[in-house]
Amino acid sequence: MQPPRFRPSARSRQLCGSAAAILLLALASVRGQNLEIREALELLLPTTPGTVHALERSDDLAGWMPIESGILGEGRPVRRFLPAPPEGSAYYRMTSESPDDLTPMLEPIRTRTRVPALGAILVVSNRVVAMGAVGLRRHGSSVEVTITDKWHHGSITKSMTATAAAVLVERGQLQWSATMGELLGPLLPSMDDAWRPVTLDQLLRHRGGAPTSAQIAGVWATLWNHTGSPRQQRLTWLELIASRPPPNPPGGDYQYSNAGYVFAGMMLEQVTGKSWEESMVELVFRPLQMDSAGFGVPATPRFLDQPWGHQWNSGVPRPVPPGNDSDNPAGMGPAGTVHCTLLDLARYGTFHAREGRGDASPLISPGNFSRLHEALSGETYAFGWSTGTRPWAGGRVISHSGSNVQWYTSVWIAPLKQAVLIAVTNIGDNTGTVARDTTNDVITALINSYLR
Repeated sequence: MQPPRFRPSARSRQLCGSAAAILLLALASVRGQNLEIREALELLLPTTPGTVHALERSDDLAGWMPIESGILGEGRPVRRFLPAPPEGSAYYRMTSESPDDLTPMLEPIRTRTRVPALGAILVVSNRVVAMGAVGLRRHGSSVEVTITDKWHHGSITKSMTATAAAVLVERGQLQWSATMGELLGPLLPSMDDAWRPVTLDQLLRHRGGAPTSAQIAGVWATLWNHTGSPRQQRLTWLELIASRPPPNPPGGDYQYSNAGYVFAGMMLEQVTGKSWEESMVELVFRPLQMDSAGFGVPATPRFLDQPWGHQWNSGVPRPVPPGNDSDNPAGMGPAGTVHCTLLDLARYGTFHAREGRGDASPLISPGNFSRLHEALSGETYAFGWSTGTRPWAGGRVISHSGSNVQWYTSVWIAPLKQAVLIAVTNIGDNTGTVARDTTNDVITALINSYLR
């Protein structure tokens, strides 16, 4: 039986086949003040338990292009909504991927460095090439990690906040030139005048004058003891920091700042009228099918349902029980509290690797992706990404690491090869650089094995 096909039509039509059922729907989206009605597809895609699938599209049944990979089968259909093709026919099918098992690569590295657990994934051209997870959810237990476990990704969250901002810019609801005075001034009438002209662009590039963590060491205790909602905690950040002059010259040199991203997240809240957490789900996680994504440490207190974070204690991993002391303050969300599975983080990475290319109705256009991924002249930091070039990538790379001192994630993306490389461990670098060096060793091994 042929894969299901869709032809645009003025009336609803349902076509059933071996791979999917397709239904014509009407979708509404807001761009500025204009209401746009578009035809869309609903696909019901069969899956096999434990199998990694890819969704592919063809216009002629001769050539197939993967449009989504890393779909882990659970034995029941998954639902996807896609824009209707503008003209002609489109065919869709679900295929099975057979990624290499990275256990033989990861286990020797984990054993040598003594981290509790280690995971990695490689995606090239929207296909999962290799993946694996080894080690224990908690040091001293016998519960092993799995490929479907969730990991805390720390400052990888920063690029996600910038991505959400780009979606709003794409829709015409926000401008990169929006200022703190315009959007945050109403929340804090006593804001120091030097903060008012600071733009969203400057905050996302760490050039807005916002303080480094060392410059506001006393603020952390206030936030950890704060009993309000994450949004109320962020208002506390604003009141404690922005009522005084910026400690660094706005528009001046690069100064890495978690507080600057908290302010950027608050600007998004003012535009959407929702919390940063709600906006992330609606603007990033749901459109990218990141169903496992959430905030804070992934495990339930007192349970081993997900990995625990760890810190080094005399060279031995010390488990940190899920709870109030196991993560950054919740109000710091825009700068570093997202967790998700390796497959979902790879899905996010692939979205950035494609840079809006090849999508009929991209969530973010190539033009805005260029802004997200390009540093200013003479600098190497864009919007939540470090930038550079590497021979193995064929040129440009973007990368970032993330840690809350109890987890560590390293992400490298090569847009010209549409390659995404991710390594994670459930221990941070409260002493030394073991977690950083371990994830770097995994990234190097992936490059040498697959991309040379």
